[in-house]
Amino acid sequence: MTPESRGWTAVAELRAAEVLDAMGNSGFRELHDQMVLFFRALALEVGDAITSGKTPPGLPMEIDEVIWYSVAVPREGVFFSYSIYPGERQIRICDLIWITFD
Repeated sequence: MTPESRGWTAVAELRAAEVLDAMGNSGFRELHDQMVLFFRALALEVGDAITSGKTPPGLPMEIDEVIWYSVAVPREGVFFSYSIYPGERQIRICDLIWITFD
């Protein structure tokens, strides 16, 4: 995130980034691109929720004193967790699971 940016951003941690890369490299480029857009939109939605005092999207769960939100992407076989870092105006995507059906 650049200092002049005022919006929220989504950052994929290493494991999530590897899964996203696998999507794009295995013939699912459209799904990869849709997930990137989904994460960008989610970051903005989370930022709005934090600003307005609402609950962010997803099922909250606490692990090692960090709140993680679990989300399923309907009809895509994608599940992931994210955590929120308001001071950095950022969400971090981890534990990205992608299920393909042959």
